[in-house]
Amino acid sequence: MKTRFWKFLAAGIISCSAQQAMAQQHPVYAQYLFNGMVVNPAYPSMDEFSSATVVARNQWLGMEGAPKTGTFSFYSPLKATNTSIGFLAMQDKITIYSQTGVHLNISQKVKLNKKLTLAMGLKGGMEQFRENNTHLATDDPVFAQDQRYWKTDIGFGFMLYSEKFFVGLSAPSFHNFDIGNSVNKVAFKRHMYLHGGMILDVNKDIKFRPGLLFRQVGGAGVQMDVNASFLFKDLVWVGATWRTEKTAAAMVQLQIAKSLQLGYAYDFASASYLKGMQNGSHELMLNYRFSLVKGKTLTPRMF
Repeated sequence: MKTRFWKFLAAGIISCSAQQAMAQQHPVYAQYLFNGMVVNPAYPSMDEFSSATVVARNQWLGMEGAPKTGTFSFYSPLKATNTSIGFLAMQDKITIYSQTGVHLNISQKVKLNKKLTLAMGLKGGMEQFRENNTHLATDDPVFAQDQRYWKTDIGFGFMLYSEKFFVGLSAPSFHNFDIGNSVNKVAFKRHMYLHGGMILDVNKDIKFRPGLLFRQVGGAGVQMDVNASFLFKDLVWVGATWRTEKTAAAMVQLQIAKSLQLGYAYDFASASYLKGMQNGSHELMLNYRFSLVKGKTLTPRMF
């Protein structure tokens, strides 16, 4: 019975090491460029259309207690205004811990000139954190009962963008807090993101989109994602991401219909302490975009 406890504990320690701690409260997505509200509350203002996105991520397949994450997001511009509203729900599980959150999102955009637009976004909601300690099957009194905690969560973000590029700065979770007690306390730190990307025409059928993301978490330093994708005939995205956490991801997104996009990403673990312990990570994304304005033509999304 105690063997299972140590397996769970080992998986948790490895997870914190691989993500430099605190990974369980902010999952790392491979396809965040098409699921941007999880990174920046100002993201909905970049889209003139309504959008619903579902993402399922199964990390480190084959490892007991490995992270599993699901999100659903929806946003829509309000008619005849420069305001967009949105909704985000997520659940993240790792070992005995789970986090479930529900958030409302509002963003406002302002035209700076004919090409540049500045967007500002706010996010607020509630999150429930659970410790399923009874699953550990241990006699330790510290883990004798399941625990449940509720916390409020707020965030903000800014986006400067045009048709060809964007730069964003955000703190989707702005405040620090602790849960648990003095023995099994878990600290959640503020997250800051600086991210950007641009679109370049290779020829009439191929576009190239390089991008960068810097992630700063209190006590864990700064991590960086470098990504590059090619778009073929406005139908298929093919790309890859490299992270300073010593992981890499390959991804493909297919425009199955004018409004419907399907994406898949596979993460490779290059860190030596993960090799041989798991079979990579899988991420599936389904996105549906539509217009609430009759007669408005749907255009391909570059970011």
